[in-house]
Amino acid sequence: MTVKFWRRPLSGRSAVHACNGMVASSQPLASQTGIKILQTGGNACDAIVAMAAVLNVVEPFSTGIGGDAFALLYFPGEETPKAINGSGFSPKGLSYNYLVEDLALVQMPITGVIPITVPGAVSAWEMIHKTYGNLPWENILQPAIKYAQDGFPVSPVIAQVWNELAPKIKSNKGSEQTFLINNKRAPHQGEVFKQKALASTFKIIAKQGSDSFYRGELANRIVEFLEQENGFIQASDLTEYKAEWTTPISREIYNTILWEHGPNGQGLVTLLILSILEELDIARYHYNSVDYLHYLIEAKKLAFADAFASIADPEYMTIPLTNFLSEEYAQTHASQINPREAMRPIPPPLNLGNDTVYLTAADKDGLAVSFINSLYYRFGSGIVDPQTGIAFQNRGAGFSLAKDHPNQYMPKKRPFHTIIPAMITTSENDLLYSFGVMGGHHQPQGQTQVFLNLILHEMDPQEAIGSPRFHHDQITNTVALEEPIGVGVRAKLRRRGHSIVDCVGTNFGGGQIIFYNSSNGCYIGGSDPRKDGQAQGY
Repeated sequence: MTVKFWRRPLSGRSAVHACNGMVASSQPLASQTGIKILQTGGNACDAIVAMAAVLNVVEPFSTGIGGDAFALLYFPGEETPKAINGSGFSPKGLSYNYLVEDLALVQMPITGVIPITVPGAVSAWEMIHKTYGNLPWENILQPAIKYAQDGFPVSPVIAQVWNELAPKIKSNKGSEQTFLINNKRAPHQGEVFKQKALASTFKIIAKQGSDSFYRGELANRIVEFLEQENGFIQASDLTEYKAEWTTPISREIYNTILWEHGPNGQGLVTLLILSILEELDIARYHYNSVDYLHYLIEAKKLAFADAFASIADPEYMTIPLTNFLSEEYAQTHASQINPREAMRPIPPPLNLGNDTVYLTAADKDGLAVSFINSLYYRFGSGIVDPQTGIAFQNRGAGFSLAKDHPNQYMPKKRPFHTIIPAMITTSENDLLYSFGVMGGHHQPQGQTQVFLNLILHEMDPQEAIGSPRFHHDQITNTVALEEPIGVGVRAKLRRRGHSIVDCVGTNFGGGQIIFYNSSNGCYIGGSDPRKDGQAQGY
């Protein structure tokens, strides 16, 4: 009997099915690490920290201990997920007046020492592990130490980006020494790359924990190095920092509950976009039709305008979250959208980065972690300490310099943050999906499209994360559309006033999804084909 050829998945990959545990990340070695941790008695919290550490090594321009992290943790039987805010604050020694009067800045710079904020990731990692992990802390960091010490073969997409960033790397001597081969070139695809300084740093953290990073020998080195670079981080900035457990925000959308980390992150934006779309009854429009995309783009513009005007360190926000999550908000904004004509959006008053890693893990006991770690822009501030291998983030670029804005720069304040882990549960808080989409201000619009793919269009995780997306740029008011969104749809969007641009060079992010299949107690995973990553299970 002849077997007919199967239908190849549109994403080019099949979803991964497993019953004992599932992980997904943007790099195969990190995903493999997570599975090994689960197989040796670790839980999802152990796996997520081990994976994040490995990603610091194998995707160094996106993430690392010089950056920040956010997480959502799901525990079966509990009323809500738990959230952790691992974002650092601005240095106490850098004042607003110095920036706008002495330096005459109108916008925060994106490179150099000024946008460097306190790194929060290490504190977040340790809080997650110390509170809920199973395996010894030192064991969790061993895979990252091994890949940094012995080297790893650079994967294809990472190699491409790394080489594109060579000019930025060469602009800083420490970065050049750390991330170029013989201080001359970036590694090629498949070439083995070592980071021995970072291996030594991880060994110290493995033995001494986060105390070494915020109060011990690493803290001393961080302060000393940044002083040499004319930076502003002082010892007290590090000693006074600690990641925080927070309360996630949520909204019921299409009979499911979407959970996001609250401000200073932009998870609120996804909730706002989807609340407007549900009010517009987006479900009645054909997937990726002109009407469907028009309403998504317009809802995105409105939600982002509110985000840029209001989201900040929660201590400084002036509008209560309940106002944004109300039915009145959704109804008012839905009524502002012209079904036949695109509106002009309000451009953001701040810089918008685009590099991050999103990863997720779920174990045999039903514990799931949605996690995101970032340096903000690629290689962050561009400032790297060659002695420790730490690349410092440029999260301070997320501040506004507009006077009296809620997100106005101030010392010891958290900036507007782009990174947003997400989860979807039933109304009874049974886990459905742990997911996220990377890519700066693409994240809320990417999350929105993936949510609709999963909930309205009933795609499996791999199809949902790999399906074509649009990307709207708030600054240029342009829209890029991935193939196979057709020429006819593009033409009709143009007639409604949308400025359609070539998708080449546009950041459509990347993402991961884990679905819990309650019918058999197993997991289904998907990993974005736009990255090198994999979903793996056992």
